[in-house]
Amino acid sequence: MSRPATRRAGGAKPTVVPAEPVEPMVEYGTQVGIPRDPSPGEFGRRIKMLRLSRGLTLKDLEERGGISATHVSEIERGKASPTVGALGRIALALGMRPATLLEPLVLPEVSAMRAGDRPCREMQWGTARLAPVSDPVQGGELSAQILTLPVGREPALTHTHEGEEWATVLSGVAEIRVNDEPFMLREGESLHFRSHRPHAYSNPASAPAVLLIASRPRLAL
Repeated sequence: MSRPATRRAGGAKPTVVPAEPVEPMVEYGTQVGIPRDPSPGEFGRRIKMLRLSRGLTLKDLEERGGISATHVSEIERGKASPTVGALGRIALALGMRPATLLEPLVLPEVSAMRAGDRPCREMQWGTARLAPVSDPVQGGELSAQILTLPVGREPALTHTHEGEEWATVLSGVAEIRVNDEPFMLREGESLHFRSHRPHAYSNPASAPAVLLIASRPRLAL
């Protein structure tokens, strides 16, 4: 688009000034907007899920990359931004290039996951198994997973994060503790809570329990 014509003094012919060229812009999965680096919260969740998908603990990252487990925990929770050196050590521990950790994700606006795709995406978290039931979408903040709890009264999974979490039992029995308050759930029963409170999942029954979990912000990559 051209700028408005300006008339010179004395009635001279107006001069049209060409507009400055505009670089094409892209956003996650679209042709609008500008690519942006992950926010501290998004970046922290990305580090955490990459670590979990490799079956690594915070201590493992400390030993493999020479970076404090406490500092990595702060980064994963979005409480700290890594320096260039810390980013390099985290990438080394994860077996990745540092640049890969910072790449904006190009996401679709609609995502479908087939049943056959789920097993290969399964990961271990604590003694629980977690498998996504959907991939993230452009601008989305919600994720959903199938959580399988082994038999045992000790928590199979304990964590805390900003936002909220919802869980329903598909089969078996699960105990969810929110701020140490126990909620016993059986098949078809659900629990919804703000997830900044520490919460833990365990299975007091004699067979594995299977739950559908939804969380915001999203946990999956």
